[in-house]
Amino acid sequence: MESSVLNLPEAIRRSIWPQLISPRPLALVSTVSAEGVRNIAPYNSYSGLATSPPMLGISISSRKLSEKRTLQNVRDTGEFVVNLTPRFLADVMVQSAEDTTEPVDDFIRLDLTPARAANVAADRIVECPAALECRVTQIVELPPSRCLLIVAQVVGVAIRDEFYDEVGGFDAQAADLLASIGVDQYVSVNGETLTLPVTWE
Repeated sequence: MESSVLNLPEAIRRSIWPQLISPRPLALVSTVSAEGVRNIAPYNSYSGLATSPPMLGISISSRKLSEKRTLQNVRDTGEFVVNLTPRFLADVMVQSAEDTTEPVDDFIRLDLTPARAANVAADRIVECPAALECRVTQIVELPPSRCLLIVAQVVGVAIRDEFYDEVGGFDAQAADLLASIGVDQYVSVNGETLTLPVTWE
């Protein structure tokens, strides 16, 4: 069987790359600014990096004229929360990507319930089945791209009681987590496929 080696233009690469690196788990990343304004944004470019201690990485693109609020807040505070995204919050995830001219409290804008994290200043999202409290260890530039890799240690985990399995672990199937499998294609752990507006640049 033969395979084609593709040398693709930018527009096509942007459509095929998200399909090749899939499924990618979705997170609603919550941060707080130095002024105390809470922000929530969707990300599908994060991954576990280490287990002892637990560490994860999240890739954030840097805009040409200004940094995204998530990146600004992470730089200023060194902390964030990765809230695992279930299927029933798919529409909220899309809404969270909508940019606002001025910083606003996204918990209010998105009608989500905040809860105090145990170890970081950013609040976690009560509606999410689990949340990872993260403290930044380094920010790495990834030239020639405009992306930066945020490397962080997980310093706390919150799991809703109904999503523990029979041996005390996290039940991802019961949580029906959402994953990205393309530019606007998504799939839930329980097998539902969805087409949603693009939430990334």
